[in-house]
Amino acid sequence: MHELLFKLQRELTLVLRSGDVMGCEQAITAHLKELPHSPFHIVLNLSITNSPEDVAAHFDSFFNKEKDRFRIAAAYTEMNGFAINPDCWFFDVFAYEQYGGHDDYDWLSDWQSQYYPDMTITGLEPLQEVYASDAFWSGKFDGADDLAALLVVVKFQDLIRRAAPYMRELRFPLLATAHDYNFISEVQRDSF
Repeated sequence: MHELLFKLQRELTLVLRSGDVMGCEQAITAHLKELPHSPFHIVLNLSITNSPEDVAAHFDSFFNKEKDRFRIAAAYTEMNGFAINPDCWFFDVFAYEQYGGHDDYDWLSDWQSQYYPDMTITGLEPLQEVYASDAFWSGKFDGADDLAALLVVVKFQDLIRRAAPYMRELRFPLLATAHDYNFISEVQRDSF
């Protein structure tokens, strides 16, 4: 990852924590548009097409399964390492007996939930093709590939934000990001 990506994540962390996912998307989009055109710019014209209602039903099914095992204090969802796994983009879900906050994310690696099937993310397939191509491995578009990836993370976080109001079983913080990203959003029942 490049310094621009780290700098942008630092700058946008407070915006993200305030719940302004759209503000993050606008800022990242503006930075990407400043870079020379690349195959990764296709992300600007794409949206995740999973319906918020279907995503909410997936989470509710998971929450219902796990709440029979323990009292859920927090949940976490993570996209797979999509940049290096372009064949299928999906997200996993995890549940925790305790909420560990945002100061140190080590707690996210110690979930108490059992395996639950992942859900495939749809709508970004043209960008998946770019990540599967030589454009990703050539290094020619460094910077654009990083910003496109961060935009994918934010689009996923926006999907979770839009799905949360439909989640009947959400009664605790739900954190969202992609694998290897500490750029983590949070939704709670009282935030919508």
